[in-house]
Amino acid sequence: MRDNKHLYQWTAIDECTRMRFVYGFEEHTPENSVRFLRMLIKKFPFKIQTIQTDNGTEFTYKFISDDKMSPMDEYLKKEQIEHVLIPPRTPWHNGKVERSHRNDQKYFYDWEKFGSVDELNEKLAKHLIWSNQKPMRTLGGKTPLELLAEKLEESTVPASSQG
Repeated sequence: MRDNKHLYQWTAIDECTRMRFVYGFEEHTPENSVRFLRMLIKKFPFKIQTIQTDNGTEFTYKFISDDKMSPMDEYLKKEQIEHVLIPPRTPWHNGKVERSHRNDQKYFYDWEKFGSVDELNEKLAKHLIWSNQKPMRTLGGKTPLELLAEKLEESTVPASSQG
């Protein structure tokens, strides 16, 4: 919270490489979810096939309307991206995001000060570079960016030369 205003962080983590993208907003809205997705699609260097979220109304209207789609669901449908919802009241299904939020708290929010959402996003961008270059035990000591580079290289090698 800054100047009596809440700031909200959206987080995306690639399941394979653990590469992250984060961005802060002043409002917790479905429209900001779509804005975040547009930024995410531009930032990630591969086609996103599936998005997993909790059941908040910033992501879906599944539990509040039988006939109206949320802005995010409409956008995902247009982009041909599957939307997987975790079961209600099961935050452990979003464990990677929850863990990354704890790390953001420990390594970023406990140390950084910012006076606006713009300043937050400037500092978050630097933190994101650091976190995507941090070796991870779950990746065999590689960084998310190193693993991403390997996967992208593998995807450009012709199938006949892969053995």
